[in-house]
Amino acid sequence: MHFLYLLAFVITGIASECSRSQTQTNEGTRQCCYYDTKGIPTIGVGFNLQRSDAATVLAKYRLKLADVINDCKKSTKKACLTESQATDIFNNYIYPEASNCASEYVSGMPTSVHAALTDVAFAGCGTLKQFVKMKAALGKKQWKTASEELKGSKWCADVKSTRCGLDAACIASGK
Repeated sequence: MHFLYLLAFVITGIASECSRSQTQTNEGTRQCCYYDTKGIPTIGVGFNLQRSDAATVLAKYRLKLADVINDCKKSTKKACLTESQATDIFNNYIYPEASNCASEYVSGMPTSVHAALTDVAFAGCGTLKQFVKMKAALGKKQWKTASEELKGSKWCADVKSTRCGLDAACIASGK
């Protein structure tokens, strides 16, 4: 009986990690320009400065794209976001796009599963769409199989094991 309580506690703890804030924590926040792991100039919570709308988005925060990129090139910190602005871009641009991608990938998923898929889609919708077998398993509500597909992927090898493990656990929970 104690095992069941422990299992319920672990699953509840995992499910509470499956959220927008998990993605924000996984990505981290950098107020000034930096190069991501693929060498792409980035700012805030993973905002790709090579996006076609980057100049327009930054202008809303009184920043010029050229100045921000210049910070990357010169390793300076003259054109930076505030913490609040970085969070605002994450909440209003980046996360909704990743969430929409997850919904298009496979609709009607439970909240924790959707959050994990959104976290994977944060690397780009094309990344998530590469998981053909995982998509099939999700469609059949085979949570453990879908989780195993994620764990055995190149994406999991590329990201921190903690991030992969949390996302896989969120999918396996079926919640």
